Amino acid sequence: MFGLILKDIKNVRGQMLYYLVVLVVFTVVAIVSDNIYYYVGAIVFFLVALPVSAMAYDEKDNWDKFALASGMSRKQLVVARYLFSLLFYVPLWAISFIFLAVPGDLAAMETLAIIFFYGGMGFFTADVLLPLVFKMGVEKARITFIVMIVLVVAVGAGLAFLFNLETGNAVLYVSVAVFALGAICFPVSMKVSENIYKRKDF
Repeated sequence: MFGLILKDIKNVRGQMLYYLVVLVVFTVVAIVSDNIYYYVGAIVFFLVALPVSAMAYDEKDNWDKFALASGMSRKQLVVARYLFSLLFYVPLWAISFIFLAVPGDLAAMETLAIIFFYGGMGFFTADVLLPLVFKMGVEKARITFIVMIVLVVAVGAGLAFLFNLETGNAVLYVSVAVFALGAICFPVSMKVSENIYKRKDF
């Protein structure tokens, strides 16, 4: 399993450097503008972009066919790709809590709610998109990826609107619920992908 994840890291290491630069820029902008949406929106994108990029390399080289012929199980391949996405997403999401220590508007209940809400939306994006990638392939699933990122942005705008209407802890409770549901659905999504992959012909 570790070898599969290491292989994916090597495949996308060039893109990882690019994403790191983008992430640093978005982090600085978020702090300067007192707007955490820049950072959390970026990590939602990274959660899916990195494993999908790794799968695109494998699809291009017919690597899955080789891996299965060499004795690896379909379950191992699926689980490795889900773990690969968590390898970067969980630390990046955890870093979000540092924004609560930044003096100014970021040190507020709203920031905490946004962190949990986008954490959940990141999971939901992966929950839906990864099974589609296993079902249709990377190229056919790219449109879905774009649509889902747009939806995340739109829903985030709706969350900001709720903050203007609700001053209590209700929005925070909703955000924590979204995060919990997204995280719970992650292993369910992985199981769906396993079932899809078992029926796939190479």
